[in-house]
Amino acid sequence: MAAKTVELARLGDIVVEKKYGMTYEEFSEKHLFGNYPVVIGDACKDWSAKNKFTPEYFKTVYGDRKIVVQGNNYTLSEYIDLMMVATEDNPAPYPCKLQIDRDYPELLPDVTPRFMYALPDRITSKLLPNNFLGGADTLEIFFGSPGGQFPYIHYDYMCLHAYITQIYGQKEFTVIPPEQTPYVYPKANNVWVSEVNDVRNPDLEKYPLFAKATPVSFVVGPGETLFIPCGWWHTARSLTATISVALDCLNASNWKNFMNEVDIKLNQRRPLIAKAAHAYLSALGGVLNTSEKIGISV
Repeated sequence: MAAKTVELARLGDIVVEKKYGMTYEEFSEKHLFGNYPVVIGDACKDWSAKNKFTPEYFKTVYGDRKIVVQGNNYTLSEYIDLMMVATEDNPAPYPCKLQIDRDYPELLPDVTPRFMYALPDRITSKLLPNNFLGGADTLEIFFGSPGGQFPYIHYDYMCLHAYITQIYGQKEFTVIPPEQTPYVYPKANNVWVSEVNDVRNPDLEKYPLFAKATPVSFVVGPGETLFIPCGWWHTARSLTATISVALDCLNASNWKNFMNEVDIKLNQRRPLIAKAAHAYLSALGGVLNTSEKIGISV
């Protein structure tokens, strides 16, 4: 049976759709290996977080936890109070992030089972040295307020795929395809971050090529998951008070992109190690391809 599809946004050749009941085969062909974003309407249908993760819950259970947002110290309760009274013109600082698997492991059952679209995931492989991931945070909760805007346009660190699930409130996302990378002015020392920090009001005198970019914006609501493939530039802003869960993923579809990111990072500091790392990851990719085909985790 074909997935139920709703068109969310269209600009030129770029079309972003929301799909329900999508098979893994369709997702793999059109989005994962097709490297094309999609909003999945029912990916998190079995998560208890859908009903549990509210501002009231986090204030009650974790209100005294210390957090740092944009260099300022808060308790989570203090931040949520700011978030709930903020306005578009006076937003709370953003982003406020909690790292689930490191600091809140007891919440892992609430964001499981891992939906099929984010499997397999090589991040968890015992054969992948953790330092190759460059310290990437791969499972986070984001809090935001009306007008809270991510501070820059970027693609996910180490060219990982991103799955962003809206749990509470509505968030507007903007995506730009990888082939438009020259128009977004990647930073020389952080190629995954754009120098353009405001997609809605870009400084075209400073960044004239950005006028050629075709950013596409659309809204993601509660229970919906946005898949952002590796290399797609994106940013977001909250339209209401929001709680989101962000998950990164690495598999055969973005393995070569990931290897390229490792090459770039290591060649900047340790070129001899970079060659050895490249050879190891090339061999590991073959091993993981085989293990995934026969359903064995290594």
